[in-house]
Amino acid sequence: MTAQTLTEPAEPTAADVAAVLDLAADHIETVGYCKRYLYSVRQASGGTALDRCQVDVIGAINVAVHGTPRHVGGDPLTLLAEQAVEARIDAPSLAAWCDYPGNGKDAAIDLLRGTADALRGVTA
Repeated sequence: MTAQTLTEPAEPTAADVAAVLDLAADHIETVGYCKRYLYSVRQASGGTALDRCQVDVIGAINVAVHGTPRHVGGDPLTLLAEQAVEARIDAPSLAAWCDYPGNGKDAAIDLLRGTADALRGVTA
């Protein structure tokens, strides 16, 4: 085992990813859910701060990690969180899942919390 240095950040753990997914679910509960984009462009163009606009699942994950629904970069925590959620859906992508009819606020929250629980080994 090698010692970790300041230039080598630790790989996010399953617990880290689960915490992000819980924060993302909390964010959707607070601000609401939107389809078709990371955040509600209508709200943003009306002056609502981006971190207060309704979001889709990917936008919520970005807010949980970066404080904004916009894509900031390919950091490992955001990538692992998206991959964990994508592993539990049957859509071609998480973006597509967000736009499917019937996948609204409650389904998004259930997906995020269910994935977080699965990462923690919690069974229903």
